[in-house]
Amino acid sequence: MNAPASALQFPARLGLGTWMMGESRAARSRELAAITHALQIGYRLFDTAEIYGDGGAERLLGEALRAFGGARRGELCIVSKVKPSHASRHGTIAACEASIERLGCQYLDLYLLHWRGPHGFEQTLQGFADLLQRGLIRHFGVSNFDVEELQRWREAERRLGLASAAACNQVYYCLEARGIEFELLDWQRAHGVQTMAYSPLGRGELAIHKGLARLAARRGASAAQLALAWSMRDADVVTIPKSSDPRRIEENWRARELALDVQELAQLDEMFPPPRSRRPLETV
Repeated sequence: MNAPASALQFPARLGLGTWMMGESRAARSRELAAITHALQIGYRLFDTAEIYGDGGAERLLGEALRAFGGARRGELCIVSKVKPSHASRHGTIAACEASIERLGCQYLDLYLLHWRGPHGFEQTLQGFADLLQRGLIRHFGVSNFDVEELQRWREAERRLGLASAAACNQVYYCLEARGIEFELLDWQRAHGVQTMAYSPLGRGELAIHKGLARLAARRGASAAQLALAWSMRDADVVTIPKSSDPRRIEENWRARELALDVQELAQLDEMFPPPRSRRPLETV
């Protein structure tokens, strides 16, 4: 089945990340049940990568998707990433084919270069162009890129005369890591690059942050829900928290319903001040 051509659209602005899934046989049944539960309650955006569990996360997600039903593939948005060391022209193609086989999903809605690596951008872009032509991906993009890297990527797109351009940059973004707000976020908006925030709860501290918990309690919400609502406060930012706990997956999903007002946003700025100078892009 070829991927239909369309503009990049997400079925929801909150999805499920799979980082650190598929690494342990002992955790497999629990993780599979978590992904299945996410599908059952409405999640349709799923993020994974070939390096997660050395393909284990893709296999796990693929098993859940098969149970969900191939006829419902059009409801889903599946994102995966090529490992930088694989990102030559032919390596990118082979890596994508392997990801699709593990996922059993016919095509990827979005395929990203995980971070800048040893291969020139033109090589990776040629691989992406071939995959687009074959209908194996709908859109391509990058992850963990700063402004300078995105500018060089766009220059490579122009040199190759590509009809398509990077549609997304997936970056670390949360209340305690706001560096992209100083320059990167505005650049992406100006150039039509979607922002996808990974680890929107940081390294887990935001879910138990006392100040966030006090502010969230006024709304009958949790600290995690408040942090996720903040990450989705702008309509052009998509967020992908990871969890293998069904209760947390449900809690995260309900954060979509929480709209923060001006006063709450100001209070959060006091707790977690926005950047006042340029900083290196943070990754986890």
